[in-house]
Amino acid sequence: MRDDSIKKRLHKYYRIYEQIYDYPTIPLYQITKNTRISRSTVSRYLMEMYENGILKGPMIFLKPNSTNKRYALFCVFDDPYTVYQGLEGFPRVVSRALCSGRWNITAISESLLNFSVLKGFRQCVVQGPKGMTHLPRVPLLEWDAAIESIYNQVASPQTPSTLNEHISSISWSPDEWTLYHKFKYNIRMQAVSILKSCNIRYEKYQAWNRELDAYSCIQPAFYPRGIEHYFFLDFLFESRYHQQLVSLLGNLPATSIFFSVDTHLLARIPILNKKEKDDLFSLIFHLGKKNYFTTFYQALLISTSVQV
Repeated sequence: MRDDSIKKRLHKYYRIYEQIYDYPTIPLYQITKNTRISRSTVSRYLMEMYENGILKGPMIFLKPNSTNKRYALFCVFDDPYTVYQGLEGFPRVVSRALCSGRWNITAISESLLNFSVLKGFRQCVVQGPKGMTHLPRVPLLEWDAAIESIYNQVASPQTPSTLNEHISSISWSPDEWTLYHKFKYNIRMQAVSILKSCNIRYEKYQAWNRELDAYSCIQPAFYPRGIEHYFFLDFLFESRYHQQLVSLLGNLPATSIFFSVDTHLLARIPILNKKEKDDLFSLIFHLGKKNYFTTFYQALLISTSVQV
């Protein structure tokens, strides 16, 4: 779809996204009732949003727990591209990313792996238990308005915080874990054909769906220009104020991704051009002066096995 067509529809796209962010499994008729956009338009616009990479998910992000532990590693290799390719299908590696900057390989794993045995390993910049992934709600669509809003909210932080919301365990049956893996990238997918292929009864799916909030956070991502138009900057902030950083940087006009790794906060921030990059770094330096973090590392995302 042409950019000018997307721009004309953007505010309605955004109103639909707001409904899905607040109620991830909201039916079309309820979106129509809440937004006063016709049901046929809601249905058509949702399809366009998915096709153009404007809306992703809603995705299921499990809360950290003893059943399903995750670790994050940010490492430097001499030949990161070969390592990135080699990690595909690597035992216990859940996702991986190729970067350029202070580190060049990001890996999420089921255990704390010893990458030092791999050829060309130099160092792990940061590694540790991964907290829950959080996608803040996009509050504004214009970059300059978002930057102004963030500066207006800046105040020296007081209370230390992280994103590490732990639960004891997830007591799912094998069928329920199958449902998670089938629906984790989009809880709104049509269930009937998926359940039929897995031989799982609809009643079991409904019961699993009702309990999801106890074990997870379900959130969509919103990229007004379409995800392929953005490039992503990854920041690792060493900070005592993770939630405060999220509440500020989450005001930018496309979905940023956050999670804690011990004392560090990973922020993956989408930007469109050099002006936005310059504005973002100026903002980050300002936040440093206000003691939101002690130091940070930065890398450009080049490729990732999980595009969100």
